[in-house]
Formats: sequence, C-alpha cells, structure tokens
Amino acid sequence: MEDAGAPEADAGGGMDAGLDAGAPPAVCEATAGDTLPSGLETLSFHSGEPAGWLGTLPWSVGDAPLSEQHGWEQARFEVDRPMRIHGFRVRWGGAGELPPDHLLEAGLYRDFGHNGFDMWTRTPLYSGSRCASELDADGWATYAFDEPVEYTQPGLVYVGHERAGATDPGWMVDATTEIEGDSCGDADFDHCRAAINLPDADPSFYNGITLWLQWDYYVELFVEPLADPPATTHFTEDAGLTLSNRVSFGDYDHDGWDDFVTTGPRLYHNDGDGTFTDVTDASGLAAIGANGQGIWGDYDNDGCLDLFVFSSSLTASDRLVHGECDGTFTDATEASGITDVQGYERCGDDANVHAPTVAAAWIDLDEDGDLDLYLANYECSGSYYGDNVFINAGDGTFIDRTGREGFGAARYASRAAAPIDADRDGHVDLLVGRYRLQPNSFFRNLGDGREVSEDTVNARGLAGVEVRRAYGHTIGYAWGDLDGDGDFDLIEANLAHPRFFDFSDKLRVLLQGADGVFSDNAGDWIANDLVSANGIRYQETHSVPSLADFDRDGDLDLVVTCVYAHRPTELYWGNGDGTFELDVLRSGITTENGWGVATSDWDHDGDVDVAARSLFTNEVEADGHWLSVRVIGDGAANWAAIGATVEVTAGSRRYLRHVQGGTGQGCQDSMYLHFGIAAATTVDSITVTFPGGDAVTYDGPFDADQRLWLMQTGAVHEGWAPPSP
Repeated sequence: MEDAGAPEADAGGGMDAGLDAGAPPAVCEATAGDTLPSGLETLSFHSGEPAGWLGTLPWSVGDAPLSEQHGWEQARFEVDRPMRIHGFRVRWGGAGELPPDHLLEAGLYRDFGHNGFDMWTRTPLYSGSRCASELDADGWATYAFDEPVEYTQPGLVYVGHERAGATDPGWMVDATTEIEGDSCGDADFDHCRAAINLPDADPSFYNGITLWLQWDYYVELFVEPLADPPATTHFTEDAGLTLSNRVSFGDYDHDGWDDFVTTGPRLYHNDGDGTFTDVTDASGLAAIGANGQGIWGDYDNDGCLDLFVFSSSLTASDRLVHGECDGTFTDATEASGITDVQGYERCGDDANVHAPTVAAAWIDLDEDGDLDLYLANYECSGSYYGDNVFINAGDGTFIDRTGREGFGAARYASRAAAPIDADRDGHVDLLVGRYRLQPNSFFRNLGDGREVSEDTVNARGLAGVEVRRAYGHTIGYAWGDLDGDGDFDLIEANLAHPRFFDFSDKLRVLLQGADGVFSDNAGDWIANDLVSANGIRYQETHSVPSLADFDRDGDLDLVVTCVYAHRPTELYWGNGDGTFELDVLRSGITTENGWGVATSDWDHDGDVDVAARSLFTNEVEADGHWLSVRVIGDGAANWAAIGATVEVTAGSRRYLRHVQGGTGQGCQDSMYLHFGIAAATTVDSITVTFPGGDAVTYDGPFDADQRLWLMQTGAVHEGWAPPSP
C-alpha cells in the first residue's frame, strides 16, 4: 500500500455539514439498538487523536485511491475466555455529508483462518444499522444486539462494514501506531488489528486481497465475560526446556524411558523421572557435525537405536549415525553408501549439491528384516527434487534404488513420509505428502520382497481433491483408527490460504471404508461456516497432526500444530466416530508456529504427553485405564519392530496402533505404544502383525495399567524396565 503516512486530523465535518436546514426531517428505520446492559467490559485499542477516515487519508493501491474501491473495513478482537458479546460502538467519518436518514451498517463477523486480517463476510454473526442522524457530536454510534453472541472457545472475532466506494462513509483511524515502519507483518500480529479487504482486487483470489494496517480503527466491543481463564489446564508447559521445530522420541539407551532428539540435532536423555538432560556433546553426536533432525531405527538389529539425521540444507549432507549400545554414537554415513548428492539442480550456486530433505522414514520395503530408508525432498526456488530410496543390504551398507523398486523418478515438493500397513495385509505401505498444490502419493507394498506399486491414489482418496488441477499443501499425517472399525484412518494436515480457500485442500479427516477407499467427512466448509461436519475448524496453516488417547476414554484425540507466527496449536477430543470437539480453552498447549509435534508418556504416569516446541505434561483428570506396549522383533522382523501393527482387545472393543518409522514433517511418536482402554481393567488378547505378515497373538488376560514387552517369539515381559538380555 502506498502513501500510508498518517495525515493531519480531519473528522469529515460535523453532523449538519452539507444538509438543507429547511428540509423536513427524514424518517429513518435503523435496525440496531443503542442501549446496552450495565457492567460490560469494553475492548478497544484506539488511544490518540483521530487521523481522519478513508475519504481523507491519501492511501492508495498502485495508482488507485483506496477510498474509491469496494472493500470491507474490519477491526479484530481476541476472545480469550468464554464471553457474551452484546454490541459495539463505531466512530464514523464522512457521515456528516449524508442525509440524516442514511443507514450506517456494520456487523460482527467470524474469523477466517486465524491469520489476523481476514474475516468471514458471508454469514455475519450480527448485522445492524444506525441512522446518520443518530450519531453523536463526535460521530459515534452504538450497535446493541437484540441477543448477545456467545463465544465458548478462545479465538478471533471482527467488527466490520462494507463500503461501496467513494460515496460511502468510513471509520475514523487513530493517528498513533505501536510499531515501527509503515507496514505490518507476522511479527506485528498483536499490534496490527485493523485491515481493509478488497474482494474485487484480484479475481483469481477467492477473497481478493487484504491490507493489514498499523493504525487502529475507533471501534469498541462490549463484552460480558462468563468465566475467568481456567485456573488449571489439561497440559502444563515445562518452560525450562525449549525445543526446535521437530521432535522424535526413542529410548536410545534401552532403559525403558523415552529420550528424544530435536532439530540441531540436540539429544536429550530422560533421567528416569520424566526430566531431561542435554547429552548432545557427551553422546558424541555434536562431534559428528550432523545438521538437521533425526528419526530413530535399529538398521543393523543389534538391539540399540540408531539415528538418521536429515537436513533441508542444500550444502549439508544427510547423516547415518550408529548407536554404540553404550550411550554414544558414531558417524556411519560414508561406510553406508547413503548420500543425498544430486546432479540436476544447483539453485543458483554450484555449492548446492544436496537435496533438501525435510522428512524421512524407516520402512522395511523388501521385508528381509532390515530397515530401509525413504527420504522426502522438498524444493528450491520453484525447482523440485526427486525423493531418495535406500535399500538395506544387511551388512551396514545401503543400495540406492531411487527411481526404482516401483518408485517413480518424478520430482515433487515432498513434505511428509508416513509408512503404514494401510490394508492390514502384513506389508507396510508408504504415504508421501506433497506441497505446492501437488497430488500426494501412496505406494502399496506388494510383499515377498517385490517392488512396491504407486497405487491409484485418486481412487483411494489419498491424493487430495483435484480442483482446477490443484490439490493441497500437505505438511503432516497421523494414522489411527478414528471410528473403531479395526482399520487405519488418516488425519491429513494441509496449509490452505484464504485466497485459495475454494480449491486448496483443508485439513482432512479420512475414514477408510471396507473397500480400502478413504473418504473425507468434512462436508461443506462454507455451508457450515468454516467448521467442518467433523468438528474441525478452519485454520489457514494447519501443519502437523498427532493422534493419542489423552483422556484414556478409548477414543483417539487430536493435536494439530499451525505454522506462521501467532497461529495456535489446537486440541480436539475424539468422539470415537471420526468427529471431534475443539478444546482451546483448557488445552494448555500454548505453542504457536508449531510445525512438528510428537507424543510420549515420558514420565510413566500412564497418560500421553506432548512435545511441540516445548514439553507439555498431561494433567487430564481421567478415570480410564491404559496399557503400554513395546514390541521387539527377533530378526525375522527388525528389532525395533518399526512398521508393526498392534491390536488390543479389551472388553468389547478393539484398539489399533502401529510402531512409527516417522511421521509427517520428520517427527516420530514413541515406540512405547499407549492404549486408553476406558473402563476395562483387563486386556483379553493382543495381536501383533510384524512387517512381512508374521502375526503373533498373546493371550490374556493381562492386567491394565502396566507396560507389556511383547517379543516376536511369543514371550511376554511385564514392567516398565526392559527384560534382561
């Protein structure tokens, strides 16, 4: 926006300016009241003298004066607790030029994606009008609702009005600003609360363009708080430990307590009580000089977790790091033959020889008992990279099968790699998420060491929804049985800008049918006013989801992060039928710009905790019982049992989990699988299907509220600590 400097004040004339004093008074039929209940709180941000209104401010977009364009003026407010909104007050400029019976319309509007400057204009929460003759001497008008609008969850709400163009009045603007410079950005979210939306400015955009302003409108919101912010929350933050944008849990010293690695990489050891110590230097990891994030897997089946460190850098190599079974690590990259050096894209500099890997996954593709690797590579300045596939030869080396073994050589902007035995045939498949509105890919494992097949993802419903030859910006995945029917369903998190709302995929809840086809149960986002039929509300930048039964009621719940500054992480309670209920109010997960997320019961109290840039300990008051399961392969399957599917039967219900080799955006949940089993106090049986199809059933009954170690040999060990060698 040009010429954005605040000019000298001009209130637009008094109420009698330009009117014929001899004309008979006009009749005005306003729809808004002017009387509010007593005792309300007032939310407002204006603090200085008015600078004028749109008709007097020299603002323009290109060569077009902003005052002459069709647009919406909108003022943002944040609801931080349950409250009723009873009305608002607006100071108008330019209204003195109008006949006294001219109606000044304004309304209350929903948020549109939590970006801080877009509101949902299609269905106002309230809309009303006042007559120009009813303004006070300073141009203020009050809009009192007939019925208050109630908010039960924190979020954003807007007061807005539509201007047709040059002849319409507008809102007065405060001359003061809380930021430096002449424009707003994500870092100024809390100080840029006003905006102008131009819906006709660019026909290719669903919502036109919106200009974020660093000055505040003279708008006041009148609210009735229904409760104070909750004194206790479901999760509490460990403020003493700040993580990076990705987290992977793995018990690298095999003592029964989850440790974790975060981007750097930085390695944190669990001290045996749910607290962590940075051991990056002591472990030898720092000396290796790896750069990026790691995922855990035992590639040589020696009973100790190894780490694959992937990097999005164009100049730094991915690294294979070997666990020495004594708490230390050595660099095994050169001997392994793994390399991400590529020869087709330099991105403007000959030093840029490495493919930017943003996610990776361990998966036994050829079912020989050794873990193989899939590397999801991203982009550089609009150029895309092919993903890498490395097959484990079983002797510490890997064979490059990129573009072979059924994997195509096409180049995409990949963002996620999420293995799963989707059809439960014993062969672990792979779902790869793509960014830049590209279709996702699903690779079905054909078994018996044969090649995989890029399945017909459109027919399966996993590619995304094609509209105008576009799909979505997929960042993260989470697999889980959301409706209790014994198969894996999927949460697919997509970034979807309001500009692309009509054709870009939003977050999808994909339920698998008996025919292996996945169906999104969102319904019509527009008809449901930005809350899908499954209970998910629209956020622009949904990033990485994680599923766990946080309240132990037997139903999988959902945490999903959002990227960009000030975008909150959301907690949803699962209903057991593929639908969810939002709980931001008592969540306690305060992470913004979250990117990755991972879960683990790191303190051994029987419930699942969350890592998302910080550690959040689960404090949910829950009566349900639980079971922790650790699966160990015997060589026919990999020792860490990555890729195994575990089904628990307790009471009349079945519960399904899998051992992760990586999730979307390169995170990894705990290999200690947590099952909430509601009121059941015993477990009837457990069946583990190992990669390759070997299914082992462990007959109960087993007591609830304990950890079980399940060996592929059929042996069972009880207790938090691992069995003796």
